[in-house]
Formats: sequence, structure tokens, C-alpha cells
Amino acid sequence: MTLLRKIALYLLVLLTTGYAALGFFFVMCPFEQHFDTLTFIKYWQTVDGYMGKRMPIYGMTWLVVFAINIVVFAKTWRKSPILWIILLCLVLVIADMVFTVKEQIPLNQYIQTLDFDNLSPEQSVKLQGLREQINSNFGVRDYFQWAMFFLMSVTPYLLPKLEERVGKR
Repeated sequence: MTLLRKIALYLLVLLTTGYAALGFFFVMCPFEQHFDTLTFIKYWQTVDGYMGKRMPIYGMTWLVVFAINIVVFAKTWRKSPILWIILLCLVLVIADMVFTVKEQIPLNQYIQTLDFDNLSPEQSVKLQGLREQINSNFGVRDYFQWAMFFLMSVTPYLLPKLEERVGKR
């Protein structure tokens, strides 16, 4: 069971870190802030074209790995805070997913419909508001990403203490 716990926790930390790295990249390298609004929306249309196909797979994989971790750590809930951290991170992931579905995906769907060669004046005016809303949404999602990352990054350090308490099985 110890090996299974280590592998499951490693995968969960890896997936959580990968997700946080996406947000970290844009904080460290905010190149899109140098784009005018039209270029930003074109860029966003392209990024969403790729990410819209990949993130559902990533998200479902992540949720499966959460479920595996909950199962393998369920019996340890009194001996270590690892399960509680995993559950808290799961709540944050679900909150982030709900926020994304409610707030970001409708914007992305609208942006995917845009034909940049034939924008109406109303659409052109609406683009600046879309840009501001996208940036605001990702500011909120950054909080989720960082909280999950910091919480999950603690768990490997708690594992040796848990192994001492539970014993190697």
C-alpha cells in the first residue's frame, strides 16, 4: 500500500503542479498584455482552440487521480492530514471547474464564433470588455491554482510521518 500511496500522490502532485504552471507562466511572462485588443482576442481564439480540446481530458484525468488518492488515503484520515489536504484541493478543483464553466467558457464560445475579417462595430466595441473579463477570470483562477499548488506541495513531506504511523504494508 505504501508504494501505491506514493505513486498516487506523486501523480496528483504532478497534475496539480502542471495546472499551476500554466498560471505561473502567464504571471511570469505576460506577453499578451503587449497586444492590442484585437490581437489579444485573435490570440485567445487560437489558445482556446487548443486548450478547449485538451483541458477536459486533463481535468477528467485529474479527477480520476483525486479519486484514487482518496481511496488509498481513506484509512489514514486520523493519522495524517494528507487526506484532508487532498479533499480540500478537490473542493478547490471543483470550484475552479464550476467557475470556468459558468464564467469563462461562454466567453470562449463567443470568441470562437468571431470572424475577424467581418467584425461589426458592436463586436469591435465588445472586444475590450471581453479582454477585461478574461483577465479578471484568470485572476480568480490563479487563486485556485496557487492554493492547490501550495497545499499539494506539502503532502510529500507528510508522507514519511504517515508511513511511520501506519507501518509499511
